Amino acid sequence: MVKGVSKTIIEVNNTGSKFFEKIVFYVTPEYGSLNAKHLKRAAADFTFKYNDSLYKKPLRKFYRRKKILNICLLSLGIISLVTVALILIL
Repeated sequence: MVKGVSKTIIEVNNTGSKFFEKIVFYVTPEYGSLNAKHLKRAAADFTFKYNDSLYKKPLRKFYRRKKILNICLLSLGIISLVTVALILIL
């Protein structure tokens, strides 16, 4: 059954992904009046951001280094506090 509703639809055939061969976007009515160039650019930005996030590896090394740096800075702070306390006591 077909209703009398018109929708703006963007179909992306070249997704750049091995998982998806086609993506269909249904544009919301308030943005349906934008020109095709803007809508295509928005669809392409969305698909490329999604594909990039799909293939990115987790930043384990970065977080491991950040954790080690935080531990080192905390240790250095504790050592400096103990040193200052010893100097004041003596």
